[in-house]
Amino acid sequence: MDITKSPELAQTRYHVAELLLEFNHPKEFPLYQLLRSFQDFRWVGTYNAEIVINISLDKAPETADMGILRTDDSIAWGDRFRFYEKGDTFITAIVNEKGNGTWYQYSSRNFEESTIYVPESSADEQSAVITWMSMMIFGQASLLHDTIMLHASVVNHKGEGVAFLGKSGTGKSTHSRLWLTHIPNTSLLNDDNPAVRIREEGIFIYGTPWSGKTPCYRNQLLPLKAFVRLEQAPANTFTWQPGIKGFIAVLPSCTAIRWNKDLFSGMNTILEKIVGEIPVGYLQCLPDAAAAQLCHSSVFSSQ
Repeated sequence: MDITKSPELAQTRYHVAELLLEFNHPKEFPLYQLLRSFQDFRWVGTYNAEIVINISLDKAPETADMGILRTDDSIAWGDRFRFYEKGDTFITAIVNEKGNGTWYQYSSRNFEESTIYVPESSADEQSAVITWMSMMIFGQASLLHDTIMLHASVVNHKGEGVAFLGKSGTGKSTHSRLWLTHIPNTSLLNDDNPAVRIREEGIFIYGTPWSGKTPCYRNQLLPLKAFVRLEQAPANTFTWQPGIKGFIAVLPSCTAIRWNKDLFSGMNTILEKIVGEIPVGYLQCLPDAAAAQLCHSSVFSSQ
């Protein structure tokens, strides 16, 4: 896609988990068309944005010193990915698909403001990278607002959310599908990256524009009923994980970079409050209907 530079900027805003995400971008840059998963989250009202992302078609600042390389490990981008820390700035670099340019994301230390520099790239790549970078930004900046992004699959059962956690490949999506098939009055809220937020009314879980390989981009919120950590096993068993066990069960699924100690500490504080209110279960299971029925009866036994 050929992009013509322009000094004129437009604003495109989205409302995700009650936080306003604002993109400032050249008017001719088709952000709305590129961010297809964001369409249900479009916001046309006015108030100050909590998170600001600037899209730049100029070259990123040239520097030989990118700072400290913190990680080059990425499931999504493989060896095309680098993440640096330089002073009060975090720099994300992703080599474009042709190998003749690099995406850069410069973020303030708390990620409330970032600039994404767009190299020569196709529309599909622009969609994929900006969607992924905005998820990364939101996952950090939202921690300043009593909100945590999770790696989880979430079902809506009779107006309450149940979040299934586990390592990649554990079967979170499979277990959600089992609920959809075998547990009446169940629908999918999000299949990969929901957000959990502490409100005065209680703990709520939100759909987001990020849902992994399953298109499920619902701008909805539900009171959170329970977390359930899954593990594949030769038989189906369910146990509750009280106190510190529950905290440890949920922690690996939370989004926070450990190189910002303030954000990481804040995430732990938020999570401690959440698991103090929301029960955490542990389901060792087969990928069958009986596992879904056991999980449902355990979580909703009081109803």
